[in-house]
Amino acid sequence: MASNDESPSSGLYPGEILETIAGFPTIYHYQPALNPTVGKPLIVCVTGGLHLARIFYGGHDGYNPDDFLSHRLAELGFGVLSLSYPTETTPSIMPVTGANFRLPDWGAQAAETVKLVIEQNELPRSVVLISWSMGGRMVVPFNISAKERGIIVEQYIGFSATPGISRIRPLPPGMVCSSEGYFHVPSHTGAFYQQLEEMEEYTGHEIIPREIYLREYVGGTPINLIGMGLKYDGQGSFIRDEVPHEQDSQVFNISNLPLISSIYPTSILDARHALSDKATWGFLLTYAIEARLGKTTLLKTQDKSKWQSLMNIVHEAPDRLSAPVGGNHFFFAGEKGVRETADRIEKLLQEGKFIQNQISDLES
Repeated sequence: MASNDESPSSGLYPGEILETIAGFPTIYHYQPALNPTVGKPLIVCVTGGLHLARIFYGGHDGYNPDDFLSHRLAELGFGVLSLSYPTETTPSIMPVTGANFRLPDWGAQAAETVKLVIEQNELPRSVVLISWSMGGRMVVPFNISAKERGIIVEQYIGFSATPGISRIRPLPPGMVCSSEGYFHVPSHTGAFYQQLEEMEEYTGHEIIPREIYLREYVGGTPINLIGMGLKYDGQGSFIRDEVPHEQDSQVFNISNLPLISSIYPTSILDARHALSDKATWGFLLTYAIEARLGKTTLLKTQDKSKWQSLMNIVHEAPDRLSAPVGGNHFFFAGEKGVRETADRIEKLLQEGKFIQNQISDLES
C-alpha cells in the first residue's frame, strides 16, 4: 500500500512525489504525454546506482527541459514515469530506512508505483521498461511483480545496463558504508561528473552544474542492489550475503524475461558497456525468444523455409534490438543525446513489434 510521507519533504523538485510504497520510501515523477498518441505505452524509467531518477527529468533551478529525456519522450506522445529507489542524500530527501532494500523489493516497489500511476491517470496497463546501469539488475523482479498486478511489460530497453549476474562488474574502489547502512563511492561521483562534462561538450552547453549534481542528483544506494554478494549487518559494516545475487535478480528465470533490447554508448569513458552490452543483452534476448517459442511453434515451423526464417529471426534479433548512441554512460543527457536516444527508443520499439509479428506470422 502507498502512504504519504510528510517528512522529510523539503528539497523535492516540481512534480516529484515522495511516498512509502511496498514498505520503503521512493520518489516518483510522472510526466504526462504532451502530445498524447493512442497506442503508445507508458515508459517507466528506472535509475542506476548512486543516482536519483532526476537524471531522466531534471528540475534543478535553471535547468533546460530539452536536456532531459522525459521531456522529449513526452513531446513524442509517451507518458513517462521515473522512479527513484530508497536513496541516502545530503541534505536528506527520503527517510533513510532502506539499507536492507533488495532486488525483489525493488521490483515490487516499482511495479506497485506503476500500478498506482496507471490507475490514477486511467492509462492502459502496458508499459515499456527502461533501466539505466545498475537498474538492469531489477528487470525480472519488476516483470514478475508487474504480471502479478495485471501489467504487461511490452519491451525492456537497457541504457548502459548491467544484468543481475553477480560480480559481472568489479567491486568499486573506495566504497564506504554510511552510518545508516547505504553504500557510497565518493571517487565514483567525480568520475561520473567527468562523463557528464563530456556530454556537455557534445551538446554545447552545461547540463547540470557540478555543485548541484553532487548535492541534488546523487546519493547512497542499498548495498544489496549492486551484485557484489554483500549486505548491511545493521552495525555499520557490510558483510557477506548468504543469498546468491542470482536468486534475488532471477536473471536466468528465462520465462520471465520480457522482450529485451539495449542502447549502448560509444565513448571510451564507458568502455565496459560500449564493448559488452550488445553481447550481454543479446545472449539473454536469444534465450528469452527461444523460451517463448515453445513446442507448438516448432511444430508449425517444420517446413524447411519456415524453419530457416525462424532461425534467421532469432539469430538476427540481437543486432536488430540493440543500438549505439554517441556518448558515454550519460549518453541520454543533454539536448543532442536526448534526441538521439529518443530516436533509438522509437526505432527499437518498432523493431520489437516487427520481430514479434514475424514470429506470429510463422506460427499461423
